[in-house]
Amino acid sequence: MAPSAAASLALLPLLSLPSCIHQSLAFAPIKSSSPSIFRRPAPSTTFPSSPMSMPKPSSSATLSSATSIESSLASSYAIRIHSKENSNGLSWDLAKLNQWEEQDALDDQKPGVGALALRALSDRADKDVRAPSCETLRCRWEKIMDSTIHDGNTWSITVDCPKYHSDQEDELPRELLCVLSRIMIQSAARLISRENEKLKDNAAQPVLLITLPLLEGEGCQNVSLSEIIDCDNHDGIRKLFHPLNSEYSSMEIVDMVNQEGDVLGSLPRPFVHTWNILHRGVGLIVTKDQSILDADSSILPEVYVHQRTSTKRIFPSLYDMFVGGVSSTGEKPEWTAAREVAEELGLKGALEYLELESKIDADSNGDVISLKTNPLSEKLFQCTVCTSYNRCVVSMFAYKCNTKSEEMSWQEEEVAWGDFVPYEIVECAGGMSIERLVQNGDWPGSNFSGVGETLAMVSCEQIEEVKSKCNNIQSWEKWDFVPDGLLVWEAWLNWWKKSNAR
Repeated sequence: MAPSAAASLALLPLLSLPSCIHQSLAFAPIKSSSPSIFRRPAPSTTFPSSPMSMPKPSSSATLSSATSIESSLASSYAIRIHSKENSNGLSWDLAKLNQWEEQDALDDQKPGVGALALRALSDRADKDVRAPSCETLRCRWEKIMDSTIHDGNTWSITVDCPKYHSDQEDELPRELLCVLSRIMIQSAARLISRENEKLKDNAAQPVLLITLPLLEGEGCQNVSLSEIIDCDNHDGIRKLFHPLNSEYSSMEIVDMVNQEGDVLGSLPRPFVHTWNILHRGVGLIVTKDQSILDADSSILPEVYVHQRTSTKRIFPSLYDMFVGGVSSTGEKPEWTAAREVAEELGLKGALEYLELESKIDADSNGDVISLKTNPLSEKLFQCTVCTSYNRCVVSMFAYKCNTKSEEMSWQEEEVAWGDFVPYEIVECAGGMSIERLVQNGDWPGSNFSGVGETLAMVSCEQIEEVKSKCNNIQSWEKWDFVPDGLLVWEAWLNWWKKSNAR
């Protein structure tokens, strides 16, 4: 994978301290000068072109699940997800993001595209926020009470979509409806599995008879429940998506997530980037010979920074202060982090540690693992990155590179330059890069007054001080960083400040 945190999160399609500080609104709360109009006042697989005939379901089996409201993002839509108690159904309400943009125009606010999406994501998860106008996807399921069909353990699942009119400009894209309906099916499958366990109905493996939208019309599919919910076998997921794009269905499977980073369902990676779907990823700050978590806050270790080559299709010649990438479905964040730093920089210490740890036999190898030190920290915090091309819930880690035992290596076609540089330079150069984006109207985050709460404006005095102290590194004040890397940098500064204030 390309050695850039932001690019890795966006392309190809992103401890001794407390283990997790979660920032659900990315980097800082989004402020508004007046309440949103959406807020309430306080107080075997076959897929024919038409549905196969199926036995009429019975409503004798009902699912019981706690009432909940979740949210997510896809394309130009903020999604509110309803799961109601004692209900055999889910509903996803899709509201266009431009409704929040229109309200900000009335309030004379000009947040970046990412800040706007984050606020919509938060509003959609808040039961006290009145829903704007939206389109609704509905998924319903029932058990078929016919002992002659698949040993009597068969469930029908149907996704109902809004009527599609291709001649309407603001119509929900048909492919997006098809993709989201297949995520809903997976949520339904997990609830059915839970209910099947409660009923102790394990004589036969449940079979799902699914009615789903296609790119044209709708069709039916017969899939085993275990094929969909098995994290180690993605055959069922690939079957669901095969009718949409047979080439995509054979590619890496990743997760669509909600506002907290919890998995809603899995899908081929290209769909995530085609429709800018909220997904999971990691970021790492790599430091030289000392963990940044063990350092004196006044004397921090050098941080690895690299510049992308001028031939890169996305963000040519821009800089990044992080390593990162997208998590595969079922992959734990720490494994993603270890894999990415090994692939991008050739630093394999963490990956070797985790592989050894996973093979441990307490009787024979316990002493071996105790002699090794994991250069990768525990998860530090979680933040959400939103830009016009990438939406990712990022789990953040720190990595200590021991330059005496590990040697960096990268692909020349990916990286033009990379080195460890003083933390002060990264902090100052990052702030100046954000200022330039703000001045050009390209900053995807909140307006700069909001950024200023966590990322101090760079003063002329600060610039001159860093120049005189670090005069061996030239032109750092002109470094332009990848925008979503800067959003993670803002989150890092917030977390770092809070951690050192404890």
